[in-house]
Amino acid sequence: MRRLLACGCLAAAAMTIVVGCLSVPGAVTAQGAGARYAVTLTIEEGDTADIVVDRGAADAVVVTATMPQMGHVTPEAAARRLAPGRFRADGDLFTMDGVWEVSVRVSGTAGEEVIPLTVLVAS
Repeated sequence: MRRLLACGCLAAAAMTIVVGCLSVPGAVTAQGAGARYAVTLTIEEGDTADIVVDRGAADAVVVTATMPQMGHVTPEAAARRLAPGRFRADGDLFTMDGVWEVSVRVSGTAGEEVIPLTVLVAS
């Protein structure tokens, strides 16, 4: 019984630490790569996504986000080109805090590729 109680206390402490980490606001960064392109996605406060194409020559970038747990899907957001390899998508991309699956569709001289990323958005 003591062993079970000790395990329960450790599990509760671990959950407290995890929940505390999940609620910390700030920029979120994720990286991903496919056969043609590699990208770094940075999300600022849920409404701006900066995309840097780290590998491959990109002409266009489109971002789509889904939150399967809640059934949310955002419309595609075409990112505007800021500089070669740097793009920004604005708008209400993430309607609530939580885990989002982001698809970054990159097109350029090497063709088109979708890079899937998973991010935790917290405001």
